[in-house]
Amino acid sequence: MLVAGVPMAAYFAAETWLHRTLRVQIAEKAAIVLGRMDNAIERATLSLQEAQARNIAFCNAADREALSLLVFESPVLKEIAVIGSDGRIRCNNIGSLAQITAASTPYVTRIPHLALSVALTRGTHGRALRLTLASPSGTMTGGIIAVGLFVPYGEVQVSNLGLGIDVELVPGGRLVSVHGPGGVAGTADVRTALVSEHYPVRVEVSASSGAWRQQKGWIVGAAVGGGMALGIALAGLVLFGWRERGPVADMYRALRNGEFIPHYQPVIDLDTGRILGCEVLVRWRKPDGRLIPPGAFIGEAERSGFIFPLTLDLMRQAAEELGPTYATRPGLKCGFNLCAAHFRDERIVGDVASIFSHSDLKLTQILLEVTERDPLPDMDGARAIIARFQEMGVRVALDDVGTGHGGMSYLLKLRVDVMKIDKLFIDALGAERQSTAIVDSLIDLAAHLNMEVIAEGVETFEQVEALRRRGVRSAQGYVFAPPLPGSSYCQLVQAMEPAKTQSAPLRKALRG
Repeated sequence: MLVAGVPMAAYFAAETWLHRTLRVQIAEKAAIVLGRMDNAIERATLSLQEAQARNIAFCNAADREALSLLVFESPVLKEIAVIGSDGRIRCNNIGSLAQITAASTPYVTRIPHLALSVALTRGTHGRALRLTLASPSGTMTGGIIAVGLFVPYGEVQVSNLGLGIDVELVPGGRLVSVHGPGGVAGTADVRTALVSEHYPVRVEVSASSGAWRQQKGWIVGAAVGGGMALGIALAGLVLFGWRERGPVADMYRALRNGEFIPHYQPVIDLDTGRILGCEVLVRWRKPDGRLIPPGAFIGEAERSGFIFPLTLDLMRQAAEELGPTYATRPGLKCGFNLCAAHFRDERIVGDVASIFSHSDLKLTQILLEVTERDPLPDMDGARAIIARFQEMGVRVALDDVGTGHGGMSYLLKLRVDVMKIDKLFIDALGAERQSTAIVDSLIDLAAHLNMEVIAEGVETFEQVEALRRRGVRSAQGYVFAPPLPGSSYCQLVQAMEPAKTQSAPLRKALRG
């Protein structure tokens, strides 16, 4: 039997693949929207915590300017307000005290004192997500996130699949409901819903299989031969489904599931053999236990913007894992990698301050490593951000020196504290005259610029001796230890650097 000139077996096989591919697509879309929401709420909360720490008691010009600066630095917030114990807005960055016309009952979250609600606002925001963070004094700090951040207008309107995206605070607080054209043959009949593990947020994405079938049905009807039609249909659908699957959605889902974990590679003092600290390196631990190295996903993470929530998540995990061990060893350092995109604005400064200001892993123990994979977007802006970090007590390193975009200009203009010499040059040290000359030049330049030098990728004792002869004190590499899980690294530190017995006042001072 034929259906539109195609054998029935081929037709139904193609229909099955079409339907399955549609389900994959809408599931990925739901994961992306939910990932945006989780990331936006997380960043907004950090901004509210910073606003609360400023203890704004009045609403003078200086207070409004401080709130305006926080909104300017935030990638998600449209408004920040100080709310009294009576629920009335005392001050906000806009100046008007009546931006919110109505708000739903607050929905509690797992973060202490943080609640979410659906708000109706004046002006261009319309329906929005409102966050309120209570303080011990009874006042609250509130923030507004426009819903267009989660579901951009064009994302649904250009769809020909009868696509719909609904976001709500659970149970029942509708926040976003956007449906595009293309709903041929009635209703959307394929749906996927995801619920956040961190916040009371539910995302549902739906699509019309009728619209999907009409858009993709040419694959089935185009060929006349039964076997050829089936082969073309299935091959096209497999390729289409693979392309649409979405590595970014996979990464957001993995982040929510706690699959990205930090490993710590020790940095060793070449003169004494003592541990000076570590560099944090990410691993993707799949559900089956496989560890995926960063080279397989970091490039996509940086291109898509996923690097921002990933970096903050690694910092929080490291603060929790290393805090107790580092609290009694204030001289130890912990290094984190930042890419060029982190230096587009100053929000990373507030993020780092929020994470480590109240942690046992202190700001003075943090080393931020600027990678050179991509050029910095604004050299003057990057220098200003680095200066702010240094004022906080954070040290800054230039990573992979000699292999990236910046070269010597970064060393001269950014005024970092540490130079990290790339493994490429360490491998050839003593074997290639040109590489040895480059290493010698970098060491000499670091001495003139008053920078510390760390050698990366040290793998032989011959390299260790060559570096010691040149006055290099710090190094990391497999000759000492590979990147270690948190528990193993802490055990190594405790064995090599026993904590000194401290009085109660000293322990309290170290904890801040």
